Amino acid sequence: MSAVEILAIIASLSGVLLSMAKKSLAWACNIIASGLYGYVFYQNGLYSDMELQGFFILMALYGWWTWSRSEQNWMPEKSNLQALLVGLVVALLFGAGSGFLHLQYFPSVSFPFLDATLTGLSILGTWLATRRKIENWIVWIGVDIVYVGMYLNKGLYGTAALYGVFIVLALKGYIDWLKPLKDRD
Repeated sequence: MSAVEILAIIASLSGVLLSMAKKSLAWACNIIASGLYGYVFYQNGLYSDMELQGFFILMALYGWWTWSRSEQNWMPEKSNLQALLVGLVVALLFGAGSGFLHLQYFPSVSFPFLDATLTGLSILGTWLATRRKIENWIVWIGVDIVYVGMYLNKGLYGTAALYGVFIVLALKGYIDWLKPLKDRD
């Protein structure tokens, strides 16, 4: 495990923990983590993941802005089923298209379709998080489970362990965000 991967793990964990606590500083940690992981994924031929880090940085800036503008004790919200289904279809189409392009133009690409599909679903999860939608945690649980296997296969053991922790944290984040929704109903 490289020093860059270790720093990315620390920044990533900080971002998730602060997100669970609904602190806008989470997005600053996410920007740092994404920059570091962009380099790690490039070095390992995971080009969709590398490209995703650029998107994460842009979304982190947006998330930081939206969370900073909201009231101190904002409440999570539920998404409607139609929006979730549209997001899922777009994510899967993105995965198919991006995977195809990576396979065509980057001979050293690893897991082109799986990596691109996980990227599409990660974009969906990030968008839901910026909008304070509770379903973001469910998306992350599913995505992170698959990422663990992919990163183990690539020998990124520290990152695989991090994503294992992310699964537990996403479950806790979901439960924590669900409580105020149940109290409100």
